[in-house]
Formats: sequence, structure tokens, C-alpha cells
Amino acid sequence: MSAGKSWRRNLGKALGLIEACKGSDIIVLPEMFVLRASDPEQTEQAETIPGPTTDALAQKARELECWLVAGSIVERVDARRFNSCVVFDRRGRIAGHYRKIHLFDVDIKGERTIRESNTFSSGSEPMMVNIEGWRCGLAICYDLRFPELFRYYADVGAHLVFIPSNFTDATGRAHWMTLLRARAIENQCYVAAPNQYGKHPHLKVLSHGHSAIIDPWGEILGEAKYSERIVTAELDPARLATVRQSIPALKHRVL
Repeated sequence: MSAGKSWRRNLGKALGLIEACKGSDIIVLPEMFVLRASDPEQTEQAETIPGPTTDALAQKARELECWLVAGSIVERVDARRFNSCVVFDRRGRIAGHYRKIHLFDVDIKGERTIRESNTFSSGSEPMMVNIEGWRCGLAICYDLRFPELFRYYADVGAHLVFIPSNFTDATGRAHWMTLLRARAIENQCYVAAPNQYGKHPHLKVLSHGHSAIIDPWGEILGEAKYSERIVTAELDPARLATVRQSIPALKHRVL
């Protein structure tokens, strides 16, 4: 997706894309799919969970009888704000709720300074969700650069990790696909990483796109390079078993 500043327009677009995925078991949206705006606007438009966005998504999950991973929204908890991912089951119930742990406070050469901590508080807990026998870990964007989070998920038996993102183009061109494939290969799990594309309406920073689904051997099963579109793949538990049997790296760990 390429989300803008209008909550209503972004939500409508997201619901339309979800509808177009009818028949899928799991549908995943990118980070900040419902709002990309200035820090004050994000603070002002933050919402509770449950709230208006999650209510609409819960209804859509019930209608389509699918699992739905709501990339991330700006969550309000009293005076604090969190960058939060919510997972809904086929009945529209909240099955998982993850708050982004690693906040993006950087100076991007040739672009600008970004301080996610100006708006958000950091989460403190990883989150696993059992999706009909698939053990799934949750991460958001900058979390991708911290392998210890993904090794935690591997240690507790993750088969699949969701990484909804709004990765900048400058860092994405250098590192996005390399890091996604590394996380899949080193933890021998599937990775599903929907990303924003296009210019952020306030920061004017370009997002990288290249949403991807990657298997535990590091093969790219689907990719949307730079457009608003749907990427699909069928995940095979036998593929997981084959990769883990052929190179049992997780069993060979010493440290």
C-alpha cells in the first residue's frame, strides 16, 4: 500500500484490498496502513484497541472467515502511543497484539532525521500467535535489524514471522531483501513482509515497497517491487520440514 494522511481513505483502501484477497487463509497489511502523517497528527488520531480501525477489521475478518494481520496502527494507552500490530482470527476475535519494540531513531544520509520515539513508546514483549497449528511471530519494520528477536521466535518454534513495514527507500535499497532473506534462512522459517511504497505525505521520505514472501531456504515466493498490489503464496509445512532436516542448524546451536 501507499497510505496517506486520511484515515477514512486509507481504511477504505485497505478494506478493498482485503476483499480482493477473499479465499485466502491469512491476509497481512503493512505498517501504518491506516495513517501516515506528521507526529502531531499521529498523536492526535491515535486510537484504543479495540477501537474504530480494529472494529472494522474484525468485521471484515468475520465476513471473509480469514485470519487478518493488521500491520500496525497508532495505539493510544492513556498518555502513551504505541506502534501496534493486531491479529484477528476467523471469527474476528483478537488473537494477538504486539507493540513494536525497536523504535526507528536515525539520521538517514541524504534524506532527513527520523525520530519514532518522538511519538511512540517502545513495546517490551515479543508475541507469538498460533494460527491453526502454524506458530507465528510478530515484528514491525525496524525490528528486522535485530536478529535476537527472530532467534527468540525460532527458539519457541516459529514456523512463520510477519514483518509489516514502512521501510525507507534509502535503507531498503541497501538492506531490505538481504535482511528478510537472512531472517528466513538463519531461523529456517517463512517470512511475510508487506511494505509501504511511495512518499510519506509529511516526511517526504520515499518508502521502498518490495513487499515479499520468503521461504525457509531464502527463496522469494512472491514480491511486489514498487506498486500497490496483492502478493500471494501458498506455504507448505513439508517445505519447513525438508529445510530443517537437510541442514539442522537450529539443533546444532552451541551458544
